[in-house]
Amino acid sequence: MPTVDRTLGVAVCGIGWCASQHIAAFQRNPHTEIRWLYARDPDRSAANLEKYGVRVAGARTTTRYEDVLEAADVDIVSIATPNHLHADAAVAAAVAGKHLLLEKPTGLDAAELVRIRDAVRRAGVRSIVSFELHYNPYLRFARWLRTAGWLGEIRFARTQYLSNVTDWYSGWNWVRTRASGRSHLLAAGCHAVDALRWCSGLEAVAVSAFHTRFTEGYEYPTSIVANLVLERSALGHVTSSTDYMLPYTFFVELMGDRATLRQDLVQWLDAPVDIAALAAANPFPDVSLEAVADGSGRPQIRIHCVMPDSADVTHHPFQGEIDELVNCVLEDRETSISVFEAQKTMEICLAADRSAESGGHPIALPLIAD
Repeated sequence: MPTVDRTLGVAVCGIGWCASQHIAAFQRNPHTEIRWLYARDPDRSAANLEKYGVRVAGARTTTRYEDVLEAADVDIVSIATPNHLHADAAVAAAVAGKHLLLEKPTGLDAAELVRIRDAVRRAGVRSIVSFELHYNPYLRFARWLRTAGWLGEIRFARTQYLSNVTDWYSGWNWVRTRASGRSHLLAAGCHAVDALRWCSGLEAVAVSAFHTRFTEGYEYPTSIVANLVLERSALGHVTSSTDYMLPYTFFVELMGDRATLRQDLVQWLDAPVDIAALAAANPFPDVSLEAVADGSGRPQIRIHCVMPDSADVTHHPFQGEIDELVNCVLEDRETSISVFEAQKTMEICLAADRSAESGGHPIALPLIAD
């Protein structure tokens, strides 16, 4: 709990589906109050709030971002605008001394990442980037399995972001364009890149990628596969695609020298994982374990919890990230997904896109000097 008891004023910018979830989460936090809504089209903003069942009593609405920046009663700016507007909005908010909740992708190229980093660093404000799957019970458990040593040393990590996003998506008109969506990794698959980094605990030192295009309407390739050279001689693989005819799938695989996590299964070859000991050590009350067997009768452990199973962020826990940002602002400490941390994920995405454009030529990381 925060050690400082005061109310932080919040301005939410870009009133669509994600913003509605930000609003609801801020309203549940006892230390925040929504005071401003910024939208280029007030009528559409009001219609979206009604559509998503969100009421913001007392908040002022403006079509001028400058009003938010100049408002003395705003401490936190939540940026949920189309992707190409993120960098300018984030830099301006930091310069104005506002703390940031920034939707992914943070920036669409290296220059934007540098501008955001430098502005936030100079201003000394707190920031958090919406890689909110860090608060999903399954990913938290997957990361804990690795950090607690149950998997041993990670030798290979794989994540997949598979979907079929077309004109049903409310942001279709801008996300499909190069100007705003830019690439499937930047627009969507960066969640998978971030999950690979966070769950494996390994940073990429090089990436080689290939991409292709199938789904109509996009101005950029709609599938990309990226092979990563990770620290400690490990390897990684990320697939990001909107071309597959299957329900939205977010897949995580961590192969260690002791055991392997393959989505909701823990498997092993030699020394078995003691399910009783694992269950006793498990720190997450919303995760349960079941002893099962595969088709050949070999024992394995099934994980039961809320999985990241929805492309429309229904199962994406915004409350966790917003509560963390608020606590960090009140306690004057850094968040776990600051723009500095998220930059590492974004650099992998940019490097993979660059490699794919060059026909798979490996790109060394990091792209940006500290």
